Amino acid sequence: MSYFSETDGYSGSDLTALAKDAAMGPVRELRIEELKQLSVNRIRPVSRKDFEQSLKKIRASVSPQTLEKYIRWNSTFGDCSS
Repeated sequence: MSYFSETDGYSGSDLTALAKDAAMGPVRELRIEELKQLSVNRIRPVSRKDFEQSLKKIRASVSPQTLEKYIRWNSTFGDCSS
């Protein structure tokens, strides 16, 4: 699975929500007692599986048609410095 194809059409806000949800994956595995005495050493690193699970919940919030309108607007009125 390629992350790019899985997130095609996601806005910056959608990607932020995806990353935040994936980052919570390791914390969700801990019991309440462990959370009360949270130690960074006891939290595993974020993994690809965390992102795969988050992709099941976090979806693109902008339709492809709306995204195309933004792209056209940006090419006409957007930043011309590049």
